[in-house]
Amino acid sequence: MSDQPTTPSPANPPPPVTTILPPFRVAALDQSTLLTVVALRCAPACRVTTLSPERVIVKYDPARTYLALTPAQWQTLHAFGPGHTVPEVLFRLISDRQCIPLREFYELVIKAFHLGILQADGQSPPPDNPPSDWRWRLPGGLMRGLALAAIVGALVAFVLRPLQLPQNVLHLLAGWLLACGATSAGYWLGACVVRRANAEVYAVRLNWKTLAPHFAADLDDAIMGGLQTSIDASLARLAPMFAAAGLAAFLAPGVVLPLYCGLLLLLCPFWWTAGLTLAFALYGTPQLDAIRHFRFEPNRVLWYALRTRLKHANLRFLGVHALYALVWLGLVLLSGVLQLRANAADLWEAYLAAGGLHFTALALLALLGLMVVGTLGTFGWIGYRLARDWWQEKQPHRPRPQPASATPEAIAALLEQSLLFRALPADDRTAIAAAVRVEAYPPQAMILREGEPGDLLYLVFSGQVEVLRDLASGRPEPVAVLAAGEVFGEIALLHSGRRTRSVRALGNCVLLSLSRDAFQRLVLSRLSRDQVEDTIQKVAFLHRIPLAGNWSSHAMTAFARRAVFQVFSEGDYIIRENEDNQFFYLLYEGELVVRRQRKDLALLHAGEFFGEISLLQNSVAKATIVARTPARCLIMNKRDFLQYLAKDFLIGLQFEAISSQRLGEPIFPLKGKSFDVLRG
Repeated sequence: MSDQPTTPSPANPPPPVTTILPPFRVAALDQSTLLTVVALRCAPACRVTTLSPERVIVKYDPARTYLALTPAQWQTLHAFGPGHTVPEVLFRLISDRQCIPLREFYELVIKAFHLGILQADGQSPPPDNPPSDWRWRLPGGLMRGLALAAIVGALVAFVLRPLQLPQNVLHLLAGWLLACGATSAGYWLGACVVRRANAEVYAVRLNWKTLAPHFAADLDDAIMGGLQTSIDASLARLAPMFAAAGLAAFLAPGVVLPLYCGLLLLLCPFWWTAGLTLAFALYGTPQLDAIRHFRFEPNRVLWYALRTRLKHANLRFLGVHALYALVWLGLVLLSGVLQLRANAADLWEAYLAAGGLHFTALALLALLGLMVVGTLGTFGWIGYRLARDWWQEKQPHRPRPQPASATPEAIAALLEQSLLFRALPADDRTAIAAAVRVEAYPPQAMILREGEPGDLLYLVFSGQVEVLRDLASGRPEPVAVLAAGEVFGEIALLHSGRRTRSVRALGNCVLLSLSRDAFQRLVLSRLSRDQVEDTIQKVAFLHRIPLAGNWSSHAMTAFARRAVFQVFSEGDYIIRENEDNQFFYLLYEGELVVRRQRKDLALLHAGEFFGEISLLQNSVAKATIVARTPARCLIMNKRDFLQYLAKDFLIGLQFEAISSQRLGEPIFPLKGKSFDVLRG
């Protein structure tokens, strides 16, 4: 167990090239921007406690925020060091064979960012939550011994001196005052134990708006002292009540009942009382934050959330919790029966003598009716909210774009930086700048809709737009965010077709639109034949194959820019089994044979791909690929392939799932022989 301030530093040197980005105003960062272009750094004011070889707790001290992680997950956050973007860190983790499953990785990044553990320039960290100035301290070992003695003594007293009802109001009042004092003493002792373990005490206060006013403090930070500190703090909260009840059983039996009720409340298993906290510290394990309360959008799918919850359920603690609840309920029932001096037979005879079901039946029916009405009302409200959100999403929100102004110099400068236009001569860019129309869109305005005819090409001048794809259910799902200088709408113009994606304005944005005729006259006529083939053939091919069926136009363009054509003759060996592979291959045309141990296993056709597993694992190829006919492939080298996956989390998740399915086991954490050739 360790409990010390930790200053994160990257375990390995950064990649050779680091993108330097301007600071972002990230008060309301969307996930796509956070996971692609924002440089994050691990906050120095973090403290780490190791609970077990499989679990650590990371706390951001100023805001008092926590993450429960595995050591590998904490090393992942360490990798951000003084400041790197998510794609840069992911690229390095895969290269160093330290990558965790991608869904966990992105979930951790988003949660750590919102909790202040990862920070970015321009971000306002979570507000400070300073601890209370608690000066008293008690050793946990001493408190543990005293608590166990008090518990054993109280149990012996209850056996020797059965519970009695108060004889008068003064006895009841005295017991109530003792219960309030014992509860306050328990919090005081628990705070002393927590501070002795170098953990913090928060929210010291007087709870007077309750049936039993008492002094209270938030002791949850005991976990930063380790599981033993949590156990000692829970025992400290229980000790005064047990001690007071045991002594009162011998000295003043009439005041025991309020103290006994106080014990039952402290031991109640239905909320986080001292008893339940003690049981969890003994038999439970803090649940990993990467597998619960998901914030990463792809993880919020219902089937994935349920499957993950069931897969990682703490069955041991669930069993202990259920047994604990049954024992507590039995204790409550037994105490009531003893106080009423009745047994089951007597109660049944009294019930029959009263004439059976009368008032009881009405009460039960009324309770059942309330439960039914409440359940139906809850589901009805949920259904109403879902239907309302769906209807609002389906409603056309297509306000007419408002004319806007932009100087020709600013438009020309933007065209010079755009991937599509920067290869053109300056005079051609000037002509394009004169042909574009400047339009302004308000937040949430629908610019394009999937399936409608497309006659305009758009270039983002300022602001951001969100690219959406329509799911089978009809609900749109975000796939990309485009910023200034990025182009959309080109697919419909290149293929004289319809829009393949919807586009919505994230905030106030200004777009440049170019008509189909102007695009063909000023752009397509200026590009060389090779450029036209590389741009149109690659993107059109990606648009046809299943692999890229859910890719955004931006992702297709990025792939086309990185991949190059390579021609193979009949009989050429493309990959050899058990040899290092440095490329990802996407078959454009022709047929390839998959061979393992000199046996033909499969035949590959256009649109199929291979090589991604050896790249993701930095391992040797698991099969031989031979050209059965003359073939042409789009190939991408290892560095470009890993950087491409790291820059688009949806595509990264797609290749992770495909590779895991082909392997028959999760591809991450990485396995296999390492061939790290990325750093010379």
